[in-house]
Parts: sequence; structure tokens; C-alpha cells
Amino acid sequence: MLMACGAPMEGDDGTGDEARVNCPSPAACTLNAPTQAGTGSWDHPVASRITVAEGSARHRGRDLFLRAGEPQWGIAKFAYGLADKDLEDETVDVWLARDCRAWERLGTTKTLRDGEGSTIEGVPANGGRVYFPIPASRALGVGRHRIHFVVRGDGSTADAILDVLPANARVAVSDVDGTLTSSEWAAVGALITQQPPAAHPGASDALWALARRGYHIFYLTARPEWLDPTTHQWLNLRGFPPGIVHTTTGATGAINSAAQQFKVDELTALTRRLGHAPDYGFGNRASDVATYNGIGVNPRNAYYYQLQGDLGGGQYNGDYRSLVAPFSALARVCQ
Repeated sequence: MLMACGAPMEGDDGTGDEARVNCPSPAACTLNAPTQAGTGSWDHPVASRITVAEGSARHRGRDLFLRAGEPQWGIAKFAYGLADKDLEDETVDVWLARDCRAWERLGTTKTLRDGEGSTIEGVPANGGRVYFPIPASRALGVGRHRIHFVVRGDGSTADAILDVLPANARVAVSDVDGTLTSSEWAAVGALITQQPPAAHPGASDALWALARRGYHIFYLTARPEWLDPTTHQWLNLRGFPPGIVHTTTGATGAINSAAQQFKVDELTALTRRLGHAPDYGFGNRASDVATYNGIGVNPRNAYYYQLQGDLGGGQYNGDYRSLVAPFSALARVCQ
């Protein structure tokens, strides 16, 4: 479990013994899924079997940063096949691994039909989505938790991480494509070759150095939503620290000005929740510079991987390996 993060400890100026002690590592939440019997019962047998015949499940949960005392949600999308065909009005069972320790059953919900629901946590309602409100009597405390969704009709699943932030939480945000992956279009190539892209040397070590000093890691990418599970898998495969992953909420992703606006909207919402902008930002394009400057990331803490041109006062990052030592020497921001 990730311990509560806040202001640096009194006397922790980066030089004493306390500064050399890392914060607890964020929980990966890799416990096995709960065993659930009774699948195989569809609410709409004909329509839903036609949907399932579109192809393999492409379900995805929505990771969230949350606050104790605020409304807490489990959000997911259920769809099948290359056409991303929505599964509508079907029963979904919801499970919770509180503090990533053991499963408890939260309840049951249904996927939406098109036109139902409203935008919650920045996720617009459309067919195939579920929005499960976590009851106040079972509210989540500060820490990392995992939500597990099971389609009752066929047993297919989706997962999401909920990171309930403490007061004064500190966040580092990173783009993914080209910033962490070996090239801007590496994920597209991976769909063709079925080989996961490489990561830039030292990228995972640099982000781990921040995570060990108590920073919550936010992976923000304009990829299409159906690549959310693949993005999680790649980050884990390449050894990046556990964090919150946000893609766009659409099936096609976003590029250029649309991608920039998506990131601005996401980071504006996060800044509102935190009460301040993220402390660190990582990117590789001019749009990342504009985004981080626009939402108030300190340019001294904004790093742009091999980006030529105007860095907007930010830092040129030619090699992540050179960042590991200075990040490891930062004052701790966990309590």
C-alpha cells in the first residue's frame, strides 16, 4: 500500500539520514482476480450474443485519482471486437480489493444504453459504460485500491485502480508515446508486429526515483481508450512504477491540437482536485510544453525528451539515466 504523501518531513532537507530512507513503494495490486460462479446468464440473450460475436472483449476500467470524503466511483467500458461494439443493459458484478489486499464483493450494476447517464469524473456516458458509486458505508481510505468488474453473461472482466490521495499529495505526470516508448508511433507498430515497444533507457528508473520519494505517478496518453489495458501491460512489462493511467475516452484517440486539449482538460481537473499543479512533467513534443506551461507545472521540473526547439523554460532531457541520481536525492514528500 502507498502511504499517505504530503509535505516534506521537518528536518528532511535531502542531506540527513531521513532523506536516504525511501517512501514505501506503491502497491502493484497484482493479486489474482476473485473466483466468481454463476456466469452464463444474459439479460438479453439474443442481442448480447450478437454483440459478443463481434470479436474478443475489449473491456477497460478507468483509473482514478480520488479524495477521501468525496464521491468515489468505479467506472468501466464494455465492448467487443474491432468495431468496439457496446454491450448494453447487461449485468456486471463489482468487486473491490481494498488496499490491494483481499477481495470483497461491492454489488451489481448494469451497462448503459446509448443516451443514458451523464458525464462523471470526466468520462462521458455512452453505451457499454458502467458508473458504480461506492457506498459511503464502504468508502475507500487513503491508498491504492483495485476495482474488478465481471460481465455476468460470459465472465469477461475489466479492472481499474483507484488512488485515494491524502492531503498535500504530490504528482508527477508523464506522456507515454515517444516520451517513454522508443518512438512516437511505437504503439502503432506494436499492433502490427505484436512485439511490445522498447522504453527509453533509464526512463523507468527515473520515474521510480520519484515514486520512491513519494510522488504519485500519472501516465497521461492520447491513445484510444481500448488501448488502456495494453498500456498498463506495457508499463508493467518495462518496469515502470505503478500509477494511474488515463487514455482518451474515445475509440480513435486524439492527435495534435485535440490531444493537447485532452491533456489540458485532464490536468486542469487534477489540479482542481489537488489544489495545485503536478510537481513534475515529462513529454517530448511542443504540445507537451504548451500543456505543462498552461496548467502551471514549474518549468524547472518539466523535462522534454530530446525535443529540439522552444522548451518554454523547461529542461532538455537527453538521457533519463542522468535524472536518476538527482531525483533520488530529493526530499521525501510522504508522511
